[in-house]
Amino acid sequence: MEKKNKIVVAAITAVKYYIDVVTNILCDDEEETNIPVRIENYVDKIIPNFTNEQFRQHFRMNRSTFEQLLPLISLSISTTHIGRPSIAIEKQLLSVLWILATPDSYRSVGERFNLSKSSLSENFVRIINALNKIAKTVICWPREEEMETTINAFRNIAGMDNVVGAIDGTFIPIKAPHNDPEVYKTRKLIYAITLQAVCNASLKFTDCFVGYPGSVSDTRIFRNSGLYKEILLNERKYFPDCRMYIIGDKAYPLLGWCIPPYIDRGNLTANQLNFNRTLSRTRQVIERAFALLFGRFRRLKFLDMNKTELIPATVMACCVLHNICLDNEINLQEFMAEGNVNVDGNDSVEGQHYGNLDEQTRNGNIKRNELCRSFTRQ
Repeated sequence: MEKKNKIVVAAITAVKYYIDVVTNILCDDEEETNIPVRIENYVDKIIPNFTNEQFRQHFRMNRSTFEQLLPLISLSISTTHIGRPSIAIEKQLLSVLWILATPDSYRSVGERFNLSKSSLSENFVRIINALNKIAKTVICWPREEEMETTINAFRNIAGMDNVVGAIDGTFIPIKAPHNDPEVYKTRKLIYAITLQAVCNASLKFTDCFVGYPGSVSDTRIFRNSGLYKEILLNERKYFPDCRMYIIGDKAYPLLGWCIPPYIDRGNLTANQLNFNRTLSRTRQVIERAFALLFGRFRRLKFLDMNKTELIPATVMACCVLHNICLDNEINLQEFMAEGNVNVDGNDSVEGQHYGNLDEQTRNGNIKRNELCRSFTRQ
């Protein structure tokens, strides 16, 4: 009996040992499979070997532009992080540019730059905030000494005189937000926020206003924008000469400093139709600016972000990068062609009223009629 018990004890001990061995092997395998496989030294070893064209295709900007951008945001970013090694600012910026330039997932971008998803997310917020801090110095209204150059550039497009900017709005598609998703739904039944922008003839943004849900009309966004309110307070700051104005599509109100086309209800004169065509040709610069923005930063074609409150800052950061790139680049057609399909906005005629005209609208009507007559005299 005693011998039998010893055999049973030995068998149990052997089984336990076998179970422990198998368990340890499985645990080791699980730990190995949970270790993320990432590319090491991509920033230090791979990117420096890119040709200038390869760098431009991947990061949607020239290498020289990147080198000028890096010190602009360095002062706004801390390189130390408590409890973890610091991440070089160059690596942070390159990883965020890759996110903005491609539809790649955070996981794939993290694997490429050897960053965890949490570190990459922190980098993204940090870089976006840094770009927003310099927005006012990069996106700014032309100074008075720059007005003549701006006007001449617009005049060279189609002969329209005294234009200092073209305004329009475009949708930035997003996924349905958790809170009040219905207000973000556009007339095309997609979820979006609206970017309102003014640009010059060189496609640079001179004013940007972003954040209103896609269901809100361009007219309402315009009247609630900082630009509109500031011009009402000090029109001469933005238009030193009373002959100056911006142009928009039919969604924008007729004002002394904002000129949309005549509404065509089948009763326009030949001169008015000619004016509309000239205005449309001149106003195309803002559509081309949006096409370039979408084509360069392809993430804007569908901004899949869980933090809805970070979306406006992300769009503004792309607008800042857009202007910085334009200072250093001339070959734009490729990016512009990629972004053309995404340019869209709300061009309802809510903004134009012809009933009881206030002084601003009367001034706008007088100015537009004079401009229309001037084309006849040319």
